[in-house]
Amino acid sequence: MLQITRLGNIGKGKAVLIAGAVAWSAFFCSFGNVNSAAAASAVLLGKAGILTEGIRLAGVPYRNRNGKIVISGSASQNDNILSGCNERAQVAYNMAKANEPRITLDMLDIAHRLGTSMDGLEYSVKTASSVVSKIERKTDKALQAGETPKKDFEYVSETGDLLRYTQVVNHDEIAAKVRATVKLLEDKGYTVDEIDNKYLNEEGRYKAVHLNVTSPSGQHFEMQIHSPESLAASRATHTMYEEWRRPETSEERKAELFTMIKSTYDSMPLPKDIMSLQSYKRVG
Repeated sequence: MLQITRLGNIGKGKAVLIAGAVAWSAFFCSFGNVNSAAAASAVLLGKAGILTEGIRLAGVPYRNRNGKIVISGSASQNDNILSGCNERAQVAYNMAKANEPRITLDMLDIAHRLGTSMDGLEYSVKTASSVVSKIERKTDKALQAGETPKKDFEYVSETGDLLRYTQVVNHDEIAAKVRATVKLLEDKGYTVDEIDNKYLNEEGRYKAVHLNVTSPSGQHFEMQIHSPESLAASRATHTMYEEWRRPETSEERKAELFTMIKSTYDSMPLPKDIMSLQSYKRVG
């Protein structure tokens, strides 16, 4: 079975075509993991002429940890219009969405090489409604601070998680897998702009390691590195987090929610060597 290999400096159109070929193959091939999808894409690359303009290109198929086949970015399929926003905001969002399949193939290759898995790949593209909500929260925050809010397209352009990924690793291997992930990203031409080890903040409400990354084409995205334990904590506290971050939630209630969320994460053991993994942020 073929493995996904680095695709090199191919054009954006071909990258999307590859992803479309992989998605197309999902309907005609039986596959168990990303290697099978890679094999299908490699075959179809050599026969790209069989794809017509009438075939709708989609994301990358992947069998998740629960054995279900999901298509990357599919949550945004019917939620990709930034309602009420400037056209420039929509253009920035569309560019991220177009870059997703190529980046996803590389992220799946990294997961395969490390023996890890990807979770929630259907949400690799942030839904438009979620982006609009984020714009509204940032606008409200600026107004409450007596500041002039930025334009909506500025908020969209600076949003680093229009594309986002979650890699799941063994709890005691988080530090080692983060270092290995950074190495493989750099080998593929990606730039790791920030390593945010949230375990270092003992007073923080949430625990994981986040990487802020720039692709070779200039697309910013986020990768969260979780263990099954931290991912379970994230899911258990998600509703509380959503309430905590609402502007209308009282400060008293926010404090209560913060304590409940933090206690959930604090109940986990510290991963091995996690405190030796230093946070880092690229300057300039």
